[in-house]
Amino acid sequence: MTTIRNSLIRLPRTPVKTALFFLLLSFTVVLVCVGANLRKLCADNMERFEKIFTTIGTVEQKPEKTVQRAVWRADRKTYRYVNEPVYGEIVSTDVLNFEGAGYLSGPDRRACYMAHAPGLRLRDDDRGMWHYMIVEASPVEDCVPADPVQMELKRVLFSYYPISFDKFYYCAHVEKNPAPMFADKTYIMELVLGLPHDFEVAENPMAGRFEYQPMNGPCSTQADPEGNLLPNRLSENPVQELVPGFYETDEGKAWLALCREYELSYDSLPVTVTNDLNLIMAFYAKEAYISEGEAFSEEDYRRGNRVCLVPDAFAVRNKLKVGDTVHLVLRYANYAESANQGGVKGRLTADGKAYEPFEEADWQIRGIYDHTVSPGRSEGYLLADNEIFIPTASVKNSNENHIALYGTMKGYTTAFQIPNGNESIENYKALWEKQGIRNVEITFYDGGYSKLEAGLKNMERMSLILIIMGIVSAVCIVVFFCHLFITKQRKRTAIERSLGMTKGQCVCSLLTGIAAIALAGCIAGAAAGQLFAGHAGAAMVSTKPYDTRYSNGAPQEDEEGHVKEEVTYLTQLDWRVAVVSGGAVFLFTLSAAMTGIYGNLRQEPLKLLAEADHGG
Repeated sequence: MTTIRNSLIRLPRTPVKTALFFLLLSFTVVLVCVGANLRKLCADNMERFEKIFTTIGTVEQKPEKTVQRAVWRADRKTYRYVNEPVYGEIVSTDVLNFEGAGYLSGPDRRACYMAHAPGLRLRDDDRGMWHYMIVEASPVEDCVPADPVQMELKRVLFSYYPISFDKFYYCAHVEKNPAPMFADKTYIMELVLGLPHDFEVAENPMAGRFEYQPMNGPCSTQADPEGNLLPNRLSENPVQELVPGFYETDEGKAWLALCREYELSYDSLPVTVTNDLNLIMAFYAKEAYISEGEAFSEEDYRRGNRVCLVPDAFAVRNKLKVGDTVHLVLRYANYAESANQGGVKGRLTADGKAYEPFEEADWQIRGIYDHTVSPGRSEGYLLADNEIFIPTASVKNSNENHIALYGTMKGYTTAFQIPNGNESIENYKALWEKQGIRNVEITFYDGGYSKLEAGLKNMERMSLILIIMGIVSAVCIVVFFCHLFITKQRKRTAIERSLGMTKGQCVCSLLTGIAAIALAGCIAGAAAGQLFAGHAGAAMVSTKPYDTRYSNGAPQEDEEGHVKEEVTYLTQLDWRVAVVSGGAVFLFTLSAAMTGIYGNLRQEPLKLLAEADHGG
């Protein structure tokens, strides 16, 4: 104890050297502690955001050109011009399967199926819809339907609503020179109820005559799996004169098939298949979210389990809950549009028949989802009423002969997932450029992860610099002061040895003082470093370096626009980092000191005295 007390008493005799060693050593520990804490915070946040954020790419074939199409406006007696895209040959999703793409999911080209769902309520009682009907009618007098003409209803083949009138107005609104119609003839007509004829030009538009306008008539857009349109001989005429034996002809049978198609469609809903729910923009952006139950599992996708997600309003309307089953009869697939875009124009097969079922089964409700509508979202990305989602592999039978419409890849039908990070995106872009596909555009969404990653990597680099500076400073400072406190104390060691002190007592004499200063400096530096690291962590969360619009962890808003949840950085510091940082510097100091002491003790006392006398 006397040896330790004497060693400590000597410290105040050299106050400048002692204070300088304490301050400089504390500073190095601060650097190491702050750097290590920031580095761990960056690693923890990167790991957390890696789980929260998802990077997806949407794929869209671009048109080769745009052409203007003139459409007659019967109310204005003039044309309006509509720009329409013209696509070349349909590009297959096979072009996305190139080496090095690194997909985590996809590429996924989703089909939307029309499914007959008898016995289910698909709309609320007060929910209106467009009035479509197929009727037989005759004009009250000979006419040309360039303006509204009165028609006498002869027979209703199909109507969404009960017909309570015997006369109605009809206008070939988009034909400049429609064919004349005669009072002594009967016509079969596919019609939709439009607005008053003078809706856009009259002073009181709603006082005008509501008119029925022609639709598509029997037509088909059936395609093969490669997207080639199957040839057909359907007239696509929405108004045809009825002649004796008309319904015995192929054209007449097609009209009856169209009526049956409408009847089936009245009790049908859209079913979208997917291999990854996150590739659907509404779910990716958290505009759609699971309110009850759970999302599909990897096993559901892989094994094709017959499970489904249903919308909240649909579940409430039909008193369904998680675990119940929904009976779906799949009839045809649409590979061109999303469910929200209203279905296909060509409702019939190339043979002029209604599509027959190709798959019928019960799907168990795995989850119930709710959704909001993001302002500015284009129609294709929105979800449809009653839209049900199922795993792609849960459709067991081939739809080869049931493709009602096939089109180009769109951002809302084709997507994939790749690893997060700007490096991953840039690597994909570089590989994609090498494929030489010029008319396909890929758009990436990562929720601002790349900006967040860049910010964290900058902080990570800064933390590494702090650690290196701290280590280099610690080495220089410890070596220098060990030289002052130990190596230059050879004479003291020689005197103590000559006075009969053992090597152990000499070690204790030399080591106690420097160890005391080092311990105090490391404790103070670790505490200060932890404090400064906390301030740095707080500054890190003072800004949002990412775009929350397309983030898996984006804040959601309720109906009043209040934020429900927020994505934040992890800022909790780990006290063990300070202990390790201070402890490492302290142990290094002890090691350096022991090395110097060992060097002193290796030499004979008389030799040490001789070297000291000569200025050694």
